[in-house]
Amino acid sequence: WWVSRLERHTSQGLSPQWLKQLNVLQQRMGIRRRIAVRVAEDVVVPFTARLLRPVIWFPATMLTRLPPEQIEALLAHELAHIHRLDWLWNGVQCFIEALLFFHPAVWWLSRRIREEREHACDDQAVSACADGIILAEALTALARVRQPSERLLLAANGGPLMKRISRLLPGAPTPS
Repeated sequence: WWVSRLERHTSQGLSPQWLKQLNVLQQRMGIRRRIAVRVAEDVVVPFTARLLRPVIWFPATMLTRLPPEQIEALLAHELAHIHRLDWLWNGVQCFIEALLFFHPAVWWLSRRIREEREHACDDQAVSACADGIILAEALTALARVRQPSERLLLAANGGPLMKRISRLLPGAPTPS
């Protein structure tokens, strides 16, 4: 419903130079599908939508606030979600959660699957852009935009974002 409402509002496409870069990223990642990118003021963080005709929604403010390398890293991350068909798998996961909502193990496993899904997309984005530090900086910038007053709190609890960022940094321990 929210995505449908967002599509009815005005949005703009990427500039020709960014469309060219998006095509380069798609080729590097082996994605042959046609992917639309919409830039909107109402979007806070980048996300993908739709399974058959995928769209990447990108915040307009990010195009002016972030360096080009970080924008490229975020686009590569979203392309990884499309390449992995994460919209489909997330829908299946939500259906299973709805059926087995009463079981705590389902919620624990579901949280772990979501974390691993993000890790897999981070890894794919790093392999396409060749620098984990840039993606880590982009994720940090997104966190600042999303919760500007809670920056210290975000880092203090060692939550999923900190795990993602620490995984991307050189010398970080690899998960077994």
